[in-house]
This record gives sequence, structure tokens and C-alpha cells, in this order.
Amino acid sequence: MCMLVAGLAQGQDTVRLRDTVLLFRTDTLVLQRTDTVVVKVVDSTMLRNVQEREALMAEKERFYKEIFTKSGVDQNKIEADRDHYRHLVDSLRGLVHQAELENVRKEEANKYLLQRAKDAESKVADATNRKKKVRAIQGIAMRFYRTPNWEVRLQPAEELGTYNKVLRNRNAGNIEFDFVTGASVMLWDLTQYFNKDHKSVKIGETNLKTPELRKFDQDFAYDVGIYVGFGGSNLFKNFYVGPSFRFVDFFYFTVGVNIAEYNVLVSGYEEGSVLKSETIDDVTAKSWLLKPFIALSIDLDFLSYIKK
Repeated sequence: MCMLVAGLAQGQDTVRLRDTVLLFRTDTLVLQRTDTVVVKVVDSTMLRNVQEREALMAEKERFYKEIFTKSGVDQNKIEADRDHYRHLVDSLRGLVHQAELENVRKEEANKYLLQRAKDAESKVADATNRKKKVRAIQGIAMRFYRTPNWEVRLQPAEELGTYNKVLRNRNAGNIEFDFVTGASVMLWDLTQYFNKDHKSVKIGETNLKTPELRKFDQDFAYDVGIYVGFGGSNLFKNFYVGPSFRFVDFFYFTVGVNIAEYNVLVSGYEEGSVLKSETIDDVTAKSWLLKPFIALSIDLDFLSYIKK
């Protein structure tokens, strides 16, 4: 606790022990006990300077209040405007933060789109690469033999009340379609031939006239190759082999033979045969057959590209 001896003017003429006493040069301190009283002598000039500084600050505050009062400035309005602009600054700061986040998001999206564009360009380049020798293709094959589906039907016999067991094929016919997947290996590139002027073709010493072919707006790839594939649900017992013709970059026309395992009738039986005690298993057997087919397919690289 800090006590001034000037407090004597306030009716206090004693201090407690262990207190700090500020003694002015014009004051007199009488100690009744020489205990641990610390005496600090303060110059009255210093105190006067402090008092004058405080009076100056009070005068300045009063001066500013008078200016605000005379100029008609509403202090409450100033406070309200300050709060409004502070809120506006906070709002602008939030908008700037959102704009920065949006810019970062767009930059990342642009990077992703750029990578996708590069991947698409790579797929197009791979799909249209005329130097590629082996291409995976997929399409529909039409084979000229239907997979037989044998069954036994009961038909009325000549004797009243009796029936004969007759062999019937539920999948009769000559044409069947199959979903095929395989690969075409290019043997001869015919691109230059199909993209040049077709007025005449020179074979040896003879100029062979050919019909005029309308040229496309751009050059496409053409080639002749060999096709090997498989089809149906029984992939390892249903093969397709034959020459293939590639046209307009992505399409393949194939003619060849289908090598597949079928359930056929054993020797001595045919459709319409009457069975006695035999069952279907007794009169049928697995057999490999060669049947002709034609197919139209498309390049799988091109299919994967157009799906995007």
C-alpha cells in the first residue's frame, strides 16, 4: 500500500509498520518506532507536473466533447456507422475467402479435365493408329446352322389309346446369331488404295478400269487380315476363324467357319424317328462341326472411346 504524508490533510497522521511512506520535502515525519518503515522523498515539482498533465488530458477530453456537441455530430450514429462498416468488411472478407476457394476448386477441376482430354486424345490416337497390327474387335455373327435342341414328344399311334415317342428339334432352322469377340491380325494394308483416285488400276501391262468411288472428307484405314474369335456362353467350345476386311477405320466384315461342339443325333437316328425304350441321352452325342458364318464387328478401342 502506498500512502502519502499529504494525507495528513485528510485527518491521517500515522502510518502502519512496513508501509511505504512518500515524504515531501516540506513535510515532517516523526517515527514513534524505528521499525521497517521505508521513506521515499518525492519532489513537489514532480507531483505538480503529474497534476498538470492530468489536468491537460481532462481539458483535452472536454474540448473534444465540446467540438462534437457544437458540430452536431451524433455519437450514436458514429458508433452505428462503425459497426456497419465493420460488418461490411467482415462480409467482404468472407466473399474473398469463398472466391479463393472457388478458384482453387476450378483449378483442380481444370487439371482433371485436362487429364481427361489427354486420355481421350491418347485413346483416339490408339484407336486410329494405322500401324497397329492386332486389334480386338466385337460384334454379331450369323452362322448357317442352328444349335439343335432335341426332345421326345408323344404322338398318337395307329392303335387307339397308344402313343409313340418321336424325336423333335425345338430349335429347327438354318440361321442363328451369336455374339462374338476376337482379334483381327492385319496382313495387307489397303489404306492407300482406297484413298487414292480410282480412275484406273494398272495390273502388269494392263490398265483395269474400276468404278468411281466417292471419296470421304477424310482418309480412313482399310486392310485385310485374319480373324480368330469365340462366341456364345460356351466360350471354349465355340470358335470363329476366317479372313476379315477392315473398313472406315473401325468396322470389320468377316467370312469364315464356325468350329463348335453341338449335341447331335447318333448314327441311325434322325428328326422324326420313333423311339422305343431309348432316352434322349441314348440317341444324342457331343460332336464338333464346321459351319459357315459371316460377321460384322467393331473395334473395341473405338467402343471404349465413344462411351466417354
